[in-house]
Amino acid sequence: MKIYQVGGSVRDEILGIPVHDTDFVVVGATVGDFMQRYPNALKVGKSFPVFLVDGSEYAFARKERKIGTGHCAFEVIADPDVTLEEDLKRRDLTINAIAKDLETGGLIDPFGGIRDIEKRLLRHVSAAFAEDPLRVYRVARFAAKFPDFSVDEPTVTLMNSMGPELSSLSSERVWGECRKALGSPAPSRFFRVLKDAGLLSYHFREVGDLIDVPAGPLKYHPEGDTFNHTMDALDRLSASGSRDPLVAFAVLCHDWGKASTDPALYPKHHGHDAAGVPLIEAFFERMNGMPLEYKKAAEITAEFHMNVRDLRAMHPKKAIRFILNVSAFPGGIDGFFDSAKADFEGEIEEERKYAKMFKPVFELSLPPEFRNLGRESGEKLMELRVRKFCEIRDEIRKKG
Repeated sequence: MKIYQVGGSVRDEILGIPVHDTDFVVVGATVGDFMQRYPNALKVGKSFPVFLVDGSEYAFARKERKIGTGHCAFEVIADPDVTLEEDLKRRDLTINAIAKDLETGGLIDPFGGIRDIEKRLLRHVSAAFAEDPLRVYRVARFAAKFPDFSVDEPTVTLMNSMGPELSSLSSERVWGECRKALGSPAPSRFFRVLKDAGLLSYHFREVGDLIDVPAGPLKYHPEGDTFNHTMDALDRLSASGSRDPLVAFAVLCHDWGKASTDPALYPKHHGHDAAGVPLIEAFFERMNGMPLEYKKAAEITAEFHMNVRDLRAMHPKKAIRFILNVSAFPGGIDGFFDSAKADFEGEIEEERKYAKMFKPVFELSLPPEFRNLGRESGEKLMELRVRKFCEIRDEIRKKG
């Protein structure tokens, strides 16, 4: 029995970045051999032997044979005759197909993964890549994780050929890769790689629909179309240090309504904020299983991002409604302002501070005599809030 360290932990050690999870492959052994060495191992694999030992995963070397369509349609062969190279050959990218000999510390790299790490290249291991459509999204996710890596052109071409099988994937698996990408250093690359491969229309059609839609007058949007504007907004968010996938998703969705604009009205997009909300709802209907907090965050940012810079000039009632709505952003008002800030080239920190000054407005409670009166109760509460709002606003104006 021989055990090797494999996968992302080997890659990350070579890159010199922190290793969080260490996986191992077991070669030339039966389950009995393994259990004799690790009697406390916990079996977790169903279709082939996988065990947990002290929190690390030990998977038996295996080969796979495609027997149908989709991500799970494989016949798995895991026996003592499967070699390390055969196991590595079924992996997605060469940078993930490197093994480390635990006895000698030497690296086994039959597919050039070390060279590709040096070249900063994401390249598929073999033609077997095309047997698992989820790998399309994994490549895009690794592009987001490693911003200085490019995707090998033949890999992009192969990804493009896999488009028809993407519809066989569960939305949960697709969202899992997307969510990880949104929390990565460069989430925009997930969508740029899918665009380059011509694959946005399968699960992210709302993003693809932004291509060639003018973001606005060139004076204000020199980046051109709304797709590029959205990707730039994601880049601004990541440059701020944010790694919150929920905020990144809100940024991704903020201008979807522009795809609904009549081309005769270009480059203007009046009402695109409200038009984006039903598109977000449609996306969630297709991508079932996504957390509802992502939907709420996206809808709030889409509907209210255009109002941020008008806040100081708003009528008190409108300002109160605006602050009340954006405060419902999952995680609080700062999450909304982080998403809105990514949309703008300039700063909106003063607007953020201004909105927070009105916190006492929303801490007011109705006197007992005005409670449980239906519409009259709501009108009275708004009256009290407006009065308090004006007091705070006037104090702010006095201070200059």
